[in-house]
Amino acid sequence: MKVTLTMKPGARSFIPIEAESIIPKNFLAGTDLSVWRGNRELGLDEVFSVSVEGEAGSPEDVEIVISGDDTFRLKRVGEYMDGGRITILGDIGMHCGNFMSGGTIEIHGNADGWLGREMAGGTILCWGDAADYCASGYRGGRKGMTGGTVEVFGRAGDFLAENLAGGTVTVHGDAGDMPGAEMRDGTLIIHGDCSRPAANMKGGSCYVYRTAHALLPTFKKIGLARHDGRIFIHFTGDIANRGKGNLFVKDYRYLD
Repeated sequence: MKVTLTMKPGARSFIPIEAESIIPKNFLAGTDLSVWRGNRELGLDEVFSVSVEGEAGSPEDVEIVISGDDTFRLKRVGEYMDGGRITILGDIGMHCGNFMSGGTIEIHGNADGWLGREMAGGTILCWGDAADYCASGYRGGRKGMTGGTVEVFGRAGDFLAENLAGGTVTVHGDAGDMPGAEMRDGTLIIHGDCSRPAANMKGGSCYVYRTAHALLPTFKKIGLARHDGRIFIHFTGDIANRGKGNLFVKDYRYLD
């Protein structure tokens, strides 16, 4: 089954649309779904032009394609998704892929904050940039992403993979400040620069393919290590918190 949702013109409205109902399994029973714009509940066909092709017997057989000029206003798309596929032909709003445990979300634009928040499985591909708190836990929580894969082909904002507890997060561009803060397991790979990576990490592995700026002094240099055909400087730490994590960087600068 292929479900195509084309956003209708928003008449210059910038009010976000809470769209957690947009997950593959919900379309097995039809398209009689609703979303919220502010305090107004709207039928799916009030916000989108809806087209359905084919049939499906399980969420894995459902693909949702979302397009239109205002897709950046959609929040919580793919929340609790457990199978199937969502393709977004543009930007997407906050909390896309919250708590997802299966399936694939592919974003052909940029993603706002909290992409893949506390996800447990599945795959998120973002071909643009991802804002702050990508693949992280929520504020005050002790555990972030626990499984699955997040791959960002642009850059990521601050607090990337905060509280990472499992899975793999890869950013092909630069990352902002404090990526991998409080991480306890899993793998974080940053192909560009970042600052203060893996602060207070308890476990897991963080790779910085270029320069780690303002590296914290609470990491212990071990030597050189090879990964992905490259040579990295290997640190263990954060020794301020048991020192069981591993940080690998191509180059680093301490805070002046």
